[in-house]
Amino acid sequence: MSTASALAFDIHEIENNLFLVQHKSSRKFIRMGPRETEYLQFLAAVPAAAADPPQGEAAAQAAPAYAGSLTEEERAYLAAKFGEWGFLDPALPEEEAAGARKWRFNWRIDDLTTIKFFSVDPDAWLDRRLPLIRLLLHPAAIAAYGLVMLGAFALLLSQPQLTVGLDPYGLGWGQYAAIYAMIVLTTVIHELGHGMTCKYYGGRVKQMGAMLFYFSPAMFCDVSDTYTFRRRRHKLAVLAAGVFSQWLLSSLAILAYGALQAAGAQPSELLLYYAFANLGMSVLNLLPLVKLDGYWMLSHGLGIANLRAKAFRSLWSLLRLTKFRGEAAQSGASRRERAILLAYGAAATAFTPCFWLWGILQVQQRLQAWIGAFSFLVTACIAVVMLYHMGKFFRTMRQPA
Repeated sequence: MSTASALAFDIHEIENNLFLVQHKSSRKFIRMGPRETEYLQFLAAVPAAAADPPQGEAAAQAAPAYAGSLTEEERAYLAAKFGEWGFLDPALPEEEAAGARKWRFNWRIDDLTTIKFFSVDPDAWLDRRLPLIRLLLHPAAIAAYGLVMLGAFALLLSQPQLTVGLDPYGLGWGQYAAIYAMIVLTTVIHELGHGMTCKYYGGRVKQMGAMLFYFSPAMFCDVSDTYTFRRRRHKLAVLAAGVFSQWLLSSLAILAYGALQAAGAQPSELLLYYAFANLGMSVLNLLPLVKLDGYWMLSHGLGIANLRAKAFRSLWSLLRLTKFRGEAAQSGASRRERAILLAYGAAATAFTPCFWLWGILQVQQRLQAWIGAFSFLVTACIAVVMLYHMGKFFRTMRQPA
């Protein structure tokens, strides 16, 4: 069921007492319960009253009163979040939205772990290529891709000597540059795989671009429309498409090397170096303890939205012991879900600082080659900012869910 807001967003009921709210212009989503959804509708209906409290008795009488069950603290927190996410902004008219700039730079950093600095809107481009997308994602094509992967695996099993003598530390700068360029192109194809699969199943893809993920260069593709998909397998297919494309490209590289060798040519070992580096990156991408593809697949597979945030909050509540049982009861989560959240929260809490440290070391090592000892000052500043954001994170643990 879907109902249109009088202002800037649509509301989709996706489960019993669970709603998905989508902003009409930005296409951003929030998944919320009925009380939060009702309050967003209230704020959207009275934006002036929400932004500026009425002054004087007459103004107070004229302002509509909130009649819901949220506390004053919960309302203040939600109002700030809705404003931060842009859900209180008016929707652009269709013709104005269509004429909006398709690319932009981002100068605002909300999350140090994921700094998105450049993005484009690929939706119209993907629409024009929908016939090609349907051909590439036809079940027969998927079966052919599977045969290619099996062929590459069989080649490695039958000729294990292909991997003997590979020494990545013996490569020159030119070879490293070539492999890096191949990996960058693969990353673009990885994100296009997400976008094309989302488009194949009827979703929209409004943003794709470059970012720093834990200070390491990466790319992203916004496939938030998967939240509106009814079938879980469609959601998982979109999320798995990127890693699947990496496996396919590595398989093609291995088969190309084997075919050239069988033809009597001398193939470049860069094909094998690329194939194994790409496979290693795909394994990293399946890691579920940070917000990579593996995390989103786990979240959708378990049917637990905002898995990471909920897990941290559950672990935080447990550490406060006296409040844990009451908060667990109020959350409505089953015993199984609470166990999953606590297990995931403990694992992610142990792993995340290590990932942060890895990201900072990556920055320091890259900068040291350019600016020498000054790189330590830069990374120290990053560490201070990181500690500030860590403090903000702990403050959010005290806020309403």
